[in-house]
Amino acid sequence: MMDGDVLALILLLLALSVALNLKLSLHLSKVVDSLSTAARAASMPPVGEPVPAFTGMPLAGGGPVAIGGDGQPAVLLFLSSACPKCRQKLPDIERLAPLARDAGLAIWLVSLEPAWRLRRFLQATSLAGSTLRVPAADYEMLNPVMSSPSYLFISQAGTLDARGMIGDDDWRSFSGQMDEVRIASEASA
Repeated sequence: MMDGDVLALILLLLALSVALNLKLSLHLSKVVDSLSTAARAASMPPVGEPVPAFTGMPLAGGGPVAIGGDGQPAVLLFLSSACPKCRQKLPDIERLAPLARDAGLAIWLVSLEPAWRLRRFLQATSLAGSTLRVPAADYEMLNPVMSSPSYLFISQAGTLDARGMIGDDDWRSFSGQMDEVRIASEASA
């Protein structure tokens, strides 16, 4: 009987050791991930700095599209098909896209998701023509923390004017400006 009690104690200690090891490993993984996210966030171009040019393939077909360095201001949008908030933002983005184009802004949804997933995500919208698929390296350069629904406003000079989450103060200001474009065009018609 004594050997059985010793064996049970040893097994209990081993089980506790494995549980502690697992808990510490998971904690270490979270710490490393947060450090990695902080390092990626530090690699984001600061507001006022140039945004490197990149090329993407339009979801709607056609040849590659180069963004940056062409003197056209741009709004880059980062949405994820797995993000419920992103899906909720689609109607507002669809409303703003033609207004932005009328104001001389290029507006692009930028993604690295597979085309079939993007088409399914955008199927009830007219946004496929405003969507670019880019290589992972370009996506990481533009959105290193993989935030969504987020945006970058790029000036005519190719510098970063603003970045943030769709719905924040800068976004609401942009939306208001686009509504003014709509009102002005309706008044002149």
